Amino acid sequence: MRITTDFTGGNIKVLSVEGDYVKVECDLRDTTTDWFYWAFCVKGASGRTITFDFGRDRLGYFGPAVSKDLKTWNWAGEETLGDNRFSFTYTFDDDSPTYFAHDMIYSPERFEEFLKKHNLNALTFAVTDKGNEVKILEFGGGDKTIVLTSRHHCCESTGTYVLEGVLEHLLKNLPDGYRVAAVPFMDIDGVIFGDQGKNRHPHDHNRDYIENPVYPSVRELMAYAKEHNVKFQFDFHSPYHIGGGDDKVFLVRNLLNTKGQDEFASLFHEESANLSFRYFVGSDIMPNTSWNTLTNPTSTKFFSSLPTTELSFTLETAYFGTEENKVSQEGLIELGKAFARALIRYIENHR
Repeated sequence: MRITTDFTGGNIKVLSVEGDYVKVECDLRDTTTDWFYWAFCVKGASGRTITFDFGRDRLGYFGPAVSKDLKTWNWAGEETLGDNRFSFTYTFDDDSPTYFAHDMIYSPERFEEFLKKHNLNALTFAVTDKGNEVKILEFGGGDKTIVLTSRHHCCESTGTYVLEGVLEHLLKNLPDGYRVAAVPFMDIDGVIFGDQGKNRHPHDHNRDYIENPVYPSVRELMAYAKEHNVKFQFDFHSPYHIGGGDDKVFLVRNLLNTKGQDEFASLFHEESANLSFRYFVGSDIMPNTSWNTLTNPTSTKFFSSLPTTELSFTLETAYFGTEENKVSQEGLIELGKAFARALIRYIENHR
């Protein structure tokens, strides 16, 4: 048996292997606080039943996400979980690579497949200090711009699935007079190398909206915003690991355009009402509530400060959901389409 991280998004430390019992932990790297993202691959374990123990709560309600090809992800099942979600046990059918992760990974390779499916071409928007290209997808001929971003915190994959769903719907239904600018991987280095991304040293990408940004992607996005007529900006995230409000889909509200946010929330609630994974009005984090304060610079605070912006906020999408409102790849995509439908209705209401 081999345990590896030699794939996009890989992250694990193997502490010990004793027969069929393996102790592992997350690799925090330059994250300054504890965080929970992990992903690893097991090869050559045919016929074995192996327990992987994190020593603390690192798993969701439905066990780890598991894949054979890094494309299709399913939950291994709650029956695989040990006490307190500290460990999981898995029986391997063959020796082929089996991938396990904290959640359902959304990789740059998946986005490339999305672009090919729709005959689209994303351009290089910025180049990181490590030499990786940050891509931007633009479409639509209008002069009013909708900016869509995700992975300011690189481990937060659910937001990028939602973004894909938004793009899927807007490609066919974009209102006249509008154009879309989407940056799916703001922290592309972290996505590739499997970093946590949240609370990086000296700060993460979503805290970089300052006078002199550290990260090239943020610097270029701020310049882009000032050169275009941005009407809407939405930033797609995943929340904390698990529990309470973090099991839901919610908007992170700001103090500007509160009536517009109320209206959008109602529309989004309606559009997602019949989905397997949906948003509920009333789940949102209001301004100056919990961690949603004015003290930290964020992308949405920056965009909200622009004179052209009508609406800007963050959408947080749970990693796992609940038994009644469970996360799946398809469910996340459909949620994104519902978000796009709500946006189109909002635009039409304000013509």
